[in-house]
Amino acid sequence: MVNDSFRRDFRNIVDYLAGNHAASEVNAYADRIQDSIDDCLSRLHKIAVNGKEIKWTKGDLAEAWHAGTFNIDATRQGVGAWAETPRNQSPIDIVVRDNQGAVHYQSKYHQDPQTNLNALSQEKYRDTKGIVPEGHATHGVGDRITEHGVESKPLSEPNSRELVEQLRKNDVDRERWGLTVGANLQWRDIFHEATTAGTRAAVMGVALQIAPSLITIAKKAWDTGEITTKDFAPMIGSIPATLLRSGIAGGLSAAIMGAIRKCDIGAAQQVHPTLVAAGVVLAIGALGTSVKAARGDISWPVAAKTISEDAIVLAAAMGGAVAGQVLIPALGLGALAGNIIGAALARLAIDQANRVILGIAGKTDWTVFGLVDQNYTVPREVLEDSGWMLVDIRKFEPQIVRVRRVQLRTIELRRIGMSVLRRGVISFGNVGYMENR
Repeated sequence: MVNDSFRRDFRNIVDYLAGNHAASEVNAYADRIQDSIDDCLSRLHKIAVNGKEIKWTKGDLAEAWHAGTFNIDATRQGVGAWAETPRNQSPIDIVVRDNQGAVHYQSKYHQDPQTNLNALSQEKYRDTKGIVPEGHATHGVGDRITEHGVESKPLSEPNSRELVEQLRKNDVDRERWGLTVGANLQWRDIFHEATTAGTRAAVMGVALQIAPSLITIAKKAWDTGEITTKDFAPMIGSIPATLLRSGIAGGLSAAIMGAIRKCDIGAAQQVHPTLVAAGVVLAIGALGTSVKAARGDISWPVAAKTISEDAIVLAAAMGGAVAGQVLIPALGLGALAGNIIGAALARLAIDQANRVILGIAGKTDWTVFGLVDQNYTVPREVLEDSGWMLVDIRKFEPQIVRVRRVQLRTIELRRIGMSVLRRGVISFGNVGYMENR
């Protein structure tokens, strides 16, 4: 029983580590988008407070707006392109760079569309692409940057004025301008990131799950000088289940973390990936245990006990990971060791507590809280000898049913939980009435 418990704990730790890794990847992805948004706002603010009149500042602001929102979209899509605003006397307002070179843009933000077109038609802007306010775009001149499938957000001339005013008052409505993670992060992005992170989590889960088996095989090879294919059979047989379990844990953790960041609601922003991963692993474990109880494989009190123990062990593993990372900060080895040690200590403490409680229950007949599953069925003869008056229910004569074929079902014998508490005291998970005839 103890070995089964430790195996379940190790499986939960593997799933938790895989889920935490996947959720952390999506969280870091959302953080990169947030950093791009913050960088965009910082550049916009510097331009807005330059002391110029709004009619001049709005044009400078438009340059930073298109470069900044382009960078946000590039980060979201994971495209290796970046926009800059040189802010010099050259005919280039915005430069979009990537590994293959650079593309130059010139921005004009007059109120009249024709004035913008006339300005962009000058010879010095011949090698640049033009950008005009939203609603002023015509053939050959656009209202946004478009490179490598990445786009900046269009900005109208009146909105450029309004944005300058908000920035100068330090009162920018981020939702209004779409400068939040939720406004930029799309559900398809979350699905893509969750799928990718879940795949990595599955591979990571397999690596962690088979590591002890590989160590055992290596030790055998060292001690005996030989290994066979049979040594690898149990390890290989466990890979499909581990891939599925860790992949699901990682994918769900990543998807939930992405949804939390997209919703961008108050305290939800403070939810840590470790909490998401732990919740997912406990939910998966609780679901499996509940299914066993519903099928009758285990009793509901045993199911509740298993679920609560899993929660305690996982919480201890998380605490051990924090302590281990502090003691051994290199490459996450401290966190991994802390997880395993914390879970092992918690399991030992739980088993010892169970021994003490069951020992007391055995001496005092204490069977409350479902500690022991009681099922007493007293034979009729014993009840009559004890003086009980029994009601005689008439017998029904059922009609004989002729069955052409009889199919015998397999009888599954359930295990009765038994453990040695101490010398002379043994605990059983079930008790009942037995008559010696």
